[in-house]
Amino acid sequence: MDRSKEVIIIGGGISGLGMAVQLKRLLGHSNFTIYEKSDNVGGTWWHNRYPACACDIPSHFYSYSFALKHDWTTMYPGRDELHAYFFSVAERFNILPHCRFNARCTDMTWDASRSLWIVTFENTNSGETFKRTAPVVMFHSAEWDDNFKPNGKKITVVGNGASATQFVPELVKSVGPKGRVTQHVRSSHWWTKRGNPTYSEAFKFTLKYLPLAARLYRFILAWQLESTFFSFYMDSNGAAMRQKIREATYSYIDEEAPAKYREILKPDYEPGCKRRVNTATYLKCLHSPQMLLTKGAIVKIGPDYVETREAERIPADAIIYATGFQTQKWLFPMKIRGIDGKDLHDVWDALGGAEAYKGTVVSDFPNFFILYGPNTATGQHSVIFHSECQINYSCRLLRPVLKGNTDSIMVKSEAQRRDLSWVHEKLQHLVFNSGCQSWWMDPVTKKNTFIYPDPMYKYWLRTIFPRWSDFTLRKSEKRSAKRYLALGCLVAVGFTGYISMAAQDGGKLSYDTWLRFSEGISTQLESFF
Repeated sequence: MDRSKEVIIIGGGISGLGMAVQLKRLLGHSNFTIYEKSDNVGGTWWHNRYPACACDIPSHFYSYSFALKHDWTTMYPGRDELHAYFFSVAERFNILPHCRFNARCTDMTWDASRSLWIVTFENTNSGETFKRTAPVVMFHSAEWDDNFKPNGKKITVVGNGASATQFVPELVKSVGPKGRVTQHVRSSHWWTKRGNPTYSEAFKFTLKYLPLAARLYRFILAWQLESTFFSFYMDSNGAAMRQKIREATYSYIDEEAPAKYREILKPDYEPGCKRRVNTATYLKCLHSPQMLLTKGAIVKIGPDYVETREAERIPADAIIYATGFQTQKWLFPMKIRGIDGKDLHDVWDALGGAEAYKGTVVSDFPNFFILYGPNTATGQHSVIFHSECQINYSCRLLRPVLKGNTDSIMVKSEAQRRDLSWVHEKLQHLVFNSGCQSWWMDPVTKKNTFIYPDPMYKYWLRTIFPRWSDFTLRKSEKRSAKRYLALGCLVAVGFTGYISMAAQDGGKLSYDTWLRFSEGISTQLESFF
C-alpha cells in the first residue's frame, strides 16, 4: 500500500467515520484526514438537539457491523446515546487524531496532470481559507437552540415530518397553561404506532457472551426491515400489504387522535410513497388544550404573528421550522470540477437530477466517491447498512490506487448510463413513483434521485465484487514510461543473471538453474508491481 497517498474525507458523520475506520481495517491505510464543518464527529446525531430526538431503526441494526454494541439501553435510543456510540467508535479506532474540525469544503478541482484533487476549505470560526491536495476524495452527502425556553410562549411549528413528530409532544408539555403550540401541516403521514422496549440486563449479557447471538439478532432485525420492501411493489401482493398498513394507520388515528383532526391526519396517497413515521406520543398530544393542528398555509410573518392564506392571524412568539432539508441539492454548495473543468452540478442539472454508478462514483470525476449517494437510500432500512456496503465497495475500488498500481480510477460513461437506466426502469414499478411528492423526488423534473429499487441485500450482493470492465484505470504517461523502462532493465539484468547462473553450473542451461532463476525474478516482479 502506498502510504504517501492521502485520502480526504469530507464530513465526520456516520459514513465518513465508517470510511475512515475501514481504510484502516480493510486496506491498512492510515494516511487520511476527515474535514468536518462542525466541532465533533457524529453527523446528524451531533447536530440535532431537539427534544426527544431519537432513531426510528432498531439500535442493534443501526450500528456498524465491525463495532457491535451489546448494551444498548432501548430498541430506539435517543440522540445522546447514539452520539456517544459513534464517538466511542472514533476513539476505539483512533480516528480523532485524523480529524480537522470547523473546516467546510467550498471547492474541488481535478488536476489531471498530477492526478490530484485540489480542495479548498474555509475555517468556520475565522473565515480563513486554505487548500489541500490529495489523489482521493470521499463525501457524505438543524440547529436547535438549547437555551430556548418554551414555557408560556406561543409557538408556531411549520411541518410535521419525523422530527416534528418527536419534538412537538415535548413542546406541548413544556409551554405550560399560558402557552400554545400551533402546528401548520401540508400533508399527512402513514403513522406507525410503536413503543420503545428497554433491553434487560439478561438480554445484554446474552448478546455479549453467547457466541453469534448478537449477529443472529442483527440478522433477524435486518430481515424484519427488509420484508417491508415487498409492500413497495405495484402488484397484487404489494397492494395487499399496503392495504394492511392503511387499515392499521386509519385504526390508530381513529383510536387515539381527536375527532376534529382525523381527516387532516389521514393520508390520501399510497402507503410507502413517503417514508412512514413512527410515534408513540404524537397523536395523544393533540388532545391537549395547548395544541392546535391546522392545514392553513402561512403566507406572511409579522412581528408577533403569522398570517395564513385564509387571512387568519395566529399569535407567535417563536417559529420552529421542521420542513426538512434541501435533499435535491446534492453536495451543495460545494463547487466540484472534474475532467476538463466539468462542473458536477451542471452535469446533474442536465440529467434532471443527481446520478452516480451504484450511487458511489461519477463518470468524468476520477478518484471521487460519494457515500450515501444518489439512489442508494431505502424506504425502510438502516442507513448504516447500505453505507457500509458503499464503504467496502469503495475500498475495493481504491485498492489499486492506494497500492500504487494506478493513479486514478473512473467509471465509464456507458456503464453509468446502463446502471442508471436499470435503476429508473425498476423504480417505475414501485410505490415511490406512484404520484406523491416526497423529498425523494426532484420537485421540478420528478426524478427519483434517492431510492434504490431493490431490497438492500441485493445491493450488498452487487457491491461485493466490482465489475472492473466498467472502469478506466489510468497511470500518468511519465510513470508508465519509467515503469516499462525499469521493467526492460529488470528483464535484461535477469537474463544476464540466468546466463551467469548457468555458467556457474558448468555452462548447462538446466531445469534446476531455470527454477532458481524464475523464483528470483518472480520475487522482483512482485515487488515491482
